[in-house]
Amino acid sequence: MPSRRDIDPVEVPRLLPNLQLIEIVAGGRWRYRLIGTALVEAFGRDYTGQFPDELFDAPRARSIIETHNAVRHARQPMFLRSRYITTKDVDIVANRLYLPLSDDDRDVNMILGALTLGFGTIASVAGAWGGSARLASANSEIQTVDAAGA
Repeated sequence: MPSRRDIDPVEVPRLLPNLQLIEIVAGGRWRYRLIGTALVEAFGRDYTGQFPDELFDAPRARSIIETHNAVRHARQPMFLRSRYITTKDVDIVANRLYLPLSDDDRDVNMILGALTLGFGTIASVAGAWGGSARLASANSEIQTVDAAGA
């Protein structure tokens, strides 16, 4: 499993605006360590240094924390797709890829997240991390997807 030091931002400059680093801190809480500029623009604020339970209502925070914990315990990537209809009746699809990182190749201590937003249906990105990925959407169960078959 890669560690944070294995990732050189200079090698992925086009991805940086859509990336987030999420670290686990004392007490098992998840904190946003870094938020890309495209995400800041999309959400209207920079939430670097904050915790999901400080940013979102209880059900949404719980869902985010459960997802981060699932990546941590499974020690494998997870892809999620969520569909939203905005208050202005715009159909938005959020694609999230969460990649576990570990300093000791055993315990996940950070997650590298990539988030894209689009309109309507967007093609699947499962398998981008190699091996297998866990695939989920707002309306489905989490399942394992073989990257070779993706």
